[in-house]
Amino acid sequence: MKPFKWGLLLTSFLLVLGLNNARAETPRDQPAPLLPWGATPENIPGYLIIEGDIQVPIDQDPRAAPFTDSLWPGGRVVYEWDGNVTPEHRTNMRNAMAQWEAVANVAFIEQGDCGIIHCVHIQESNENSSAVGRQFFTQYVNIFNWGSPFIICHELGHTLGLYHEQSRSDRDTYVRINWDQIQSGEGDNFNREDGSGRYGPYDFDSVMHYGQFDFAIGDQPTITVLPPNQDWQTRIGQRDHLSRMDQMIMSFLYSQPNWRFVDANYSGIFQIGTFFNPFRDFVVGVNNTPIGGVLWVQPGSYIARGTFTRRMTWQAPLGGVTLH
Repeated sequence: MKPFKWGLLLTSFLLVLGLNNARAETPRDQPAPLLPWGATPENIPGYLIIEGDIQVPIDQDPRAAPFTDSLWPGGRVVYEWDGNVTPEHRTNMRNAMAQWEAVANVAFIEQGDCGIIHCVHIQESNENSSAVGRQFFTQYVNIFNWGSPFIICHELGHTLGLYHEQSRSDRDTYVRINWDQIQSGEGDNFNREDGSGRYGPYDFDSVMHYGQFDFAIGDQPTITVLPPNQDWQTRIGQRDHLSRMDQMIMSFLYSQPNWRFVDANYSGIFQIGTFFNPFRDFVVGVNNTPIGGVLWVQPGSYIARGTFTRRMTWQAPLGGVTLH
Protein backbone atom coordinates (compact mmCIF):
# COMPACT_ATOMS: atom_id res chain seq x y z
CA MET A 1 0.00 0.00 0.00
CA LYS A 2 1.31 3.46 -0.86
CA PRO A 3 2.33 5.65 2.09
CA PHE A 4 -0.21 8.22 0.92
CA LYS A 5 -3.11 5.93 1.56
CA TRP A 6 -2.40 5.80 5.30
CA GLY A 7 -2.60 9.60 5.32
CA LEU A 8 -5.89 9.40 3.44
CA LEU A 9 -7.29 6.92 5.96
CA LEU A 10 -6.24 9.22 8.80
CA THR A 11 -7.84 12.20 7.08
CA SER A 12 -11.04 10.24 6.53
CA PHE A 13 -11.05 9.15 10.18
CA LEU A 14 -10.69 12.75 11.36
CA LEU A 15 -13.49 13.80 9.04
CA VAL A 16 -15.80 11.19 10.54
CA LEU A 17 -14.95 12.53 14.00
CA GLY A 18 -15.84 16.03 12.86
CA LEU A 19 -12.31 17.32 13.42
CA ASN A 20 -11.75 18.22 9.78
CA ASN A 21 -14.65 20.50 8.84
CA ALA A 22 -13.11 22.49 5.97
CA ARG A 23 -15.19 20.68 3.36
CA ALA A 24 -18.41 21.22 5.24
CA GLU A 25 -17.76 24.95 5.65
CA THR A 26 -16.99 25.76 2.01
CA PRO A 27 -19.91 25.62 -0.46
CA ARG A 28 -19.15 23.56 -3.55
CA ASP A 29 -19.94 26.48 -5.85
CA GLN A 30 -17.24 28.60 -4.22
CA PRO A 31 -13.53 28.02 -4.92
CA ALA A 32 -11.64 26.24 -2.18
CA PRO A 33 -9.53 28.75 -0.22
CA LEU A 34 -5.97 29.26 -1.41
CA LEU A 35 -3.51 27.70 1.01
CA PRO A 36 -0.88 29.76 2.87
CA TRP A 37 2.67 29.79 1.55
CA GLY A 38 4.63 26.89 3.04
CA ALA A 39 1.60 24.84 4.05
CA THR A 40 2.30 21.09 4.13
CA PRO A 41 -1.01 19.26 3.59
CA GLU A 42 -1.20 15.77 5.07
CA ASN A 43 -2.42 14.23 1.83
CA ILE A 44 0.67 15.26 -0.19
CA PRO A 45 3.60 14.24 2.02
CA GLY A 46 6.98 15.68 1.11
CA TYR A 47 5.50 18.76 -0.60
CA LEU A 48 4.75 22.32 0.43
CA ILE A 49 2.38 24.86 -1.13
CA ILE A 50 3.42 28.05 -2.91
CA GLU A 51 1.18 30.61 -4.63
CA GLY A 52 -1.95 29.14 -3.06
CA ASP A 53 -2.27 25.92 -5.06
CA ILE A 54 1.15 24.91 -6.46
CA GLN A 55 2.86 21.90 -4.91
CA VAL A 56 6.66 21.76 -4.84
CA PRO A 57 8.97 19.23 -3.16
CA ILE A 58 10.11 20.55 0.21
CA ASP A 59 13.78 20.40 -0.86
CA GLN A 60 13.26 22.03 -4.29
CA ASP A 61 13.66 25.67 -5.29
CA PRO A 62 10.19 26.57 -6.63
CA ARG A 63 11.18 29.74 -8.48
CA ALA A 64 10.48 29.16 -12.16
CA ALA A 65 7.51 30.60 -14.03
CA PRO A 66 5.23 30.90 -15.90
CA PHE A 67 6.11 27.61 -17.59
CA THR A 68 8.60 24.86 -16.90
CA ASP A 69 10.62 22.61 -19.18
CA SER A 70 9.82 19.58 -17.01
CA LEU A 71 7.27 18.35 -19.52
CA TRP A 72 5.60 15.01 -20.19
CA PRO A 73 7.41 13.20 -23.04
CA GLY A 74 5.17 12.94 -26.07
CA GLY A 75 2.46 14.76 -24.11
CA ARG A 76 1.39 11.48 -22.48
CA VAL A 77 0.20 12.02 -18.90
CA VAL A 78 -0.45 8.77 -17.07
CA TYR A 79 -2.92 9.02 -14.20
CA GLU A 80 -4.91 6.99 -11.70
CA TRP A 81 -7.94 7.67 -9.54
CA ASP A 82 -8.15 7.67 -5.80
CA GLY A 83 -11.03 5.56 -4.54
CA ASN A 84 -12.71 8.68 -3.12
CA VAL A 85 -13.45 10.17 -6.59
CA THR A 86 -17.04 9.48 -7.62
CA PRO A 87 -18.06 8.47 -11.17
CA GLU A 88 -19.63 11.91 -11.69
CA HIS A 89 -16.44 13.68 -10.65
CA ARG A 90 -14.35 11.40 -12.84
CA THR A 91 -16.49 12.50 -15.79
CA ASN A 92 -15.95 16.15 -14.86
CA MET A 93 -12.19 15.60 -14.72
CA ARG A 94 -12.16 13.84 -18.10
CA ASN A 95 -14.11 16.75 -19.59
CA ALA A 96 -11.52 19.21 -18.25
CA MET A 97 -8.72 17.05 -19.63
CA ALA A 98 -10.43 17.18 -23.02
CA GLN A 99 -10.16 20.99 -23.00
CA TRP A 100 -6.35 20.76 -23.02
CA GLU A 101 -6.27 17.74 -25.34
CA ALA A 102 -8.26 19.76 -27.89
CA VAL A 103 -5.61 22.49 -28.15
CA ALA A 104 -2.29 20.66 -27.70
CA ASN A 105 -0.56 17.39 -28.45
CA VAL A 106 -1.53 16.04 -25.02
CA ALA A 107 -3.12 12.75 -24.04
CA PHE A 108 -4.23 11.85 -20.53
CA ILE A 109 -3.82 8.07 -20.17
CA GLU A 110 -5.98 6.46 -17.49
CA GLN A 111 -4.62 3.41 -15.67
CA GLY A 112 -5.98 1.41 -12.80
CA ASP A 113 -2.68 1.71 -10.92
CA CYS A 114 0.21 3.61 -12.53
CA GLY A 115 2.73 2.90 -9.80
CA ILE A 116 4.96 5.46 -8.12
CA ILE A 117 7.09 6.67 -11.06
CA HIS A 118 5.78 9.50 -13.27
CA CYS A 119 2.21 8.90 -12.09
CA VAL A 120 -0.55 11.45 -11.42
CA HIS A 121 -2.87 10.50 -8.55
CA ILE A 122 -6.20 12.40 -8.72
CA GLN A 123 -8.14 12.72 -5.50
CA GLU A 124 -11.07 14.40 -3.77
CA SER A 125 -9.82 17.01 -1.31
CA ASN A 126 -10.70 20.14 0.64
CA GLU A 127 -8.36 22.15 -1.60
CA ASN A 128 -7.37 22.63 -5.24
CA SER A 129 -3.66 22.07 -5.87
CA SER A 130 -1.16 20.44 -8.20
CA ALA A 131 2.56 20.15 -8.82
CA VAL A 132 3.94 21.98 -11.87
CA GLY A 133 5.15 19.80 -14.71
CA ARG A 134 6.20 16.17 -14.53
CA GLN A 135 7.60 14.95 -11.21
CA PHE A 136 9.62 11.77 -10.81
CA PHE A 137 7.56 10.11 -8.09
CA THR A 138 3.78 10.10 -7.69
CA GLN A 139 2.30 13.59 -7.91
CA TYR A 140 -1.12 14.54 -6.62
CA VAL A 141 -3.91 16.59 -8.14
CA ASN A 142 -6.27 17.69 -5.38
CA ILE A 143 -9.71 18.90 -6.42
CA PHE A 144 -12.47 20.43 -4.33
CA ASN A 145 -14.47 22.30 -7.00
CA TRP A 146 -15.55 19.38 -9.16
CA GLY A 147 -18.42 21.38 -10.62
CA SER A 148 -16.12 24.07 -12.07
CA PRO A 149 -14.49 22.76 -15.28
CA PHE A 150 -11.97 25.57 -15.57
CA ILE A 151 -10.84 25.45 -11.96
CA ILE A 152 -9.99 21.85 -12.81
CA CYS A 153 -8.36 23.08 -16.05
CA HIS A 154 -6.30 25.53 -13.98
CA GLU A 155 -4.90 22.70 -11.86
CA LEU A 156 -4.30 20.53 -14.92
CA GLY A 157 -2.50 23.52 -16.45
CA HIS A 158 -0.08 23.31 -13.53
CA THR A 159 0.28 19.55 -14.04
CA LEU A 160 1.18 20.15 -17.70
CA GLY A 161 3.79 22.77 -16.83
CA LEU A 162 2.20 26.23 -16.37
CA TYR A 163 2.77 28.51 -13.39
CA HIS A 164 0.69 31.60 -12.61
CA GLU A 165 0.62 34.39 -15.18
CA GLN A 166 1.32 37.20 -12.70
CA SER A 167 4.67 35.56 -11.85
CA ARG A 168 6.08 36.73 -15.19
CA SER A 169 9.29 38.73 -15.06
CA ASP A 170 7.61 41.64 -16.91
CA ARG A 171 4.45 41.75 -14.82
CA ASP A 172 5.21 45.10 -13.11
CA THR A 173 4.66 46.81 -16.45
CA TYR A 174 1.07 45.58 -16.49
CA VAL A 175 -0.07 45.12 -12.88
CA ARG A 176 0.78 46.59 -9.49
CA ILE A 177 0.98 44.32 -6.47
CA ASN A 178 -0.59 46.07 -3.47
CA TRP A 179 1.68 44.64 -0.79
CA ASP A 180 -0.13 46.45 2.04
CA GLN A 181 -3.40 44.69 1.13
CA ILE A 182 -1.96 41.15 1.25
CA GLN A 183 -2.65 38.91 4.23
CA SER A 184 0.20 38.66 6.70
CA GLY A 185 2.75 36.03 5.70
CA GLU A 186 1.36 35.63 2.17
CA GLY A 187 3.55 38.11 0.30
CA ASP A 188 5.70 35.32 -1.18
CA ASN A 189 2.71 34.27 -3.26
CA PHE A 190 3.20 37.42 -5.34
CA ASN A 191 6.92 37.10 -6.09
CA ARG A 192 8.11 38.05 -9.56
CA GLU A 193 10.31 35.44 -11.21
CA ASP A 194 12.97 37.34 -13.14
CA GLY A 195 14.57 34.20 -14.58
CA SER A 196 11.30 32.77 -15.79
CA GLY A 197 10.35 31.52 -19.20
CA ARG A 198 7.60 33.54 -20.85
CA TYR A 199 6.06 33.93 -24.26
CA GLY A 200 3.99 36.59 -25.94
CA PRO A 201 2.13 39.55 -24.46
CA TYR A 202 1.01 39.64 -20.84
CA ASP A 203 -2.23 37.66 -20.71
CA PHE A 204 -4.84 39.27 -18.46
CA ASP A 205 -7.32 36.70 -19.75
CA SER A 206 -5.30 33.63 -18.78
CA VAL A 207 -6.99 30.91 -16.77
CA MET A 208 -3.66 30.81 -14.88
CA HIS A 209 -3.92 34.42 -13.60
CA TYR A 210 -4.75 35.31 -9.98
CA GLY A 211 -7.97 37.16 -9.26
CA GLN A 212 -7.86 40.75 -8.05
CA PHE A 213 -8.73 39.87 -4.44
CA ASP A 214 -6.65 36.72 -3.95
CA PHE A 215 -5.03 36.72 -0.48
CA ALA A 216 -6.65 40.10 0.28
CA ILE A 217 -6.95 41.42 3.83
CA GLY A 218 -10.33 42.95 3.14
CA ASP A 219 -12.24 44.50 0.26
CA GLN A 220 -9.26 46.19 -1.44
CA PRO A 221 -7.56 44.36 -4.35
CA THR A 222 -4.15 42.77 -4.01
CA ILE A 223 -3.59 43.25 -7.75
CA THR A 224 -4.28 46.49 -9.62
CA VAL A 225 -4.25 46.49 -13.42
CA LEU A 226 -2.24 49.44 -14.70
CA PRO A 227 -3.16 51.87 -17.52
CA PRO A 228 -4.09 51.51 -20.30
CA ASN A 229 -5.54 48.09 -19.45
CA GLN A 230 -7.80 49.04 -16.52
CA ASP A 231 -10.80 47.41 -18.20
CA TRP A 232 -9.29 44.07 -17.20
CA GLN A 233 -9.40 44.86 -13.47
CA THR A 234 -12.57 42.91 -12.70
CA ARG A 235 -11.85 40.19 -15.25
CA ILE A 236 -8.45 38.89 -14.18
CA GLY A 237 -8.64 35.49 -12.56
CA GLN A 238 -11.46 34.21 -14.79
CA ARG A 239 -12.21 30.49 -14.56
CA ASP A 240 -14.62 29.97 -17.46
CA HIS A 241 -12.39 29.44 -20.54
CA LEU A 242 -8.88 28.91 -21.84
CA SER A 243 -7.55 32.14 -23.26
CA ARG A 244 -6.07 32.35 -26.76
CA MET A 245 -2.57 32.54 -25.26
CA ASP A 246 -3.27 29.65 -22.85
CA GLN A 247 -4.10 27.54 -25.88
CA MET A 248 -1.17 28.76 -27.96
CA ILE A 249 1.48 28.33 -25.27
CA MET A 250 0.26 24.85 -24.37
CA SER A 251 0.24 23.90 -28.07
CA PHE A 252 3.87 25.06 -28.30
CA LEU A 253 4.99 23.22 -25.15
CA TYR A 254 3.34 20.10 -26.58
CA SER A 255 3.61 20.71 -30.29
CA GLN A 256 2.44 18.64 -33.24
CA PRO A 257 5.05 16.32 -34.82
CA ASN A 258 5.14 18.33 -38.07
CA TRP A 259 5.68 21.73 -36.41
CA ARG A 260 9.02 23.52 -36.40
CA PHE A 261 10.10 26.79 -34.76
CA VAL A 262 12.48 29.59 -35.81
CA ASP A 263 13.68 32.38 -33.53
CA ALA A 264 16.35 34.83 -34.72
CA ASN A 265 16.96 35.92 -31.11
CA TYR A 266 17.53 32.43 -29.73
CA SER A 267 20.89 32.31 -27.92
CA GLY A 268 21.06 28.63 -27.02
CA ILE A 269 23.50 26.06 -28.33
CA PHE A 270 21.17 23.36 -29.58
CA GLN A 271 19.05 24.16 -32.64
CA ILE A 272 16.65 21.32 -33.34
CA GLY A 273 13.53 23.24 -34.33
CA THR A 274 11.52 22.80 -31.16
CA PHE A 275 9.87 25.56 -29.14
CA PHE A 276 12.64 25.43 -26.52
CA ASN A 277 15.47 24.86 -29.02
CA PRO A 278 14.41 26.60 -32.26
CA PHE A 279 16.43 27.16 -35.41
CA ARG A 280 17.84 30.66 -35.81
CA ASP A 281 17.96 30.60 -39.61
CA PHE A 282 14.70 30.88 -41.55
CA VAL A 283 15.88 28.82 -44.54
CA VAL A 284 17.06 26.05 -42.22
CA GLY A 285 13.63 26.09 -40.63
CA VAL A 286 11.92 25.82 -44.01
CA ASN A 287 14.15 22.97 -45.13
CA ASN A 288 13.47 21.04 -41.92
CA THR A 289 9.71 21.50 -41.81
CA PRO A 290 7.88 18.37 -43.05
CA ILE A 291 5.71 18.70 -46.12
CA GLY A 292 2.30 19.91 -44.97
CA GLY A 293 3.74 21.06 -41.63
CA VAL A 294 3.82 24.46 -39.92
CA LEU A 295 6.84 26.71 -39.42
CA TRP A 296 6.30 29.06 -36.48
CA VAL A 297 8.39 32.21 -36.88
CA GLN A 298 9.13 34.34 -33.82
CA PRO A 299 9.72 38.12 -34.08
CA GLY A 300 12.96 39.09 -35.80
CA SER A 301 14.66 39.82 -39.11
CA TYR A 302 15.46 36.86 -41.35
CA ILE A 303 17.29 36.28 -44.62
CA ALA A 304 14.82 34.41 -46.81
CA ARG A 305 16.22 34.61 -50.32
CA GLY A 306 15.40 31.71 -52.58
CA THR A 307 12.58 29.79 -54.19
CA PHE A 308 10.44 27.70 -51.87
CA THR A 309 8.34 24.98 -53.45
CA ARG A 310 7.57 22.62 -50.57
CA ARG A 311 4.00 22.79 -49.28
CA MET A 312 3.80 24.11 -45.71
CA THR A 313 2.32 26.93 -43.63
CA TRP A 314 4.31 29.82 -42.17
CA GLN A 315 2.89 31.41 -39.02
CA ALA A 316 4.07 34.53 -37.19
CA PRO A 317 1.73 34.53 -34.15
CA LEU A 318 3.32 37.56 -32.45
CA GLY A 319 4.01 39.54 -35.63
CA GLY A 320 7.21 41.58 -35.89
CA VAL A 321 8.73 39.34 -38.57
CA THR A 322 10.75 40.74 -41.48
CA LEU A 323 11.85 38.50 -44.36
CA HIS A 324 14.44 39.93 -46.73
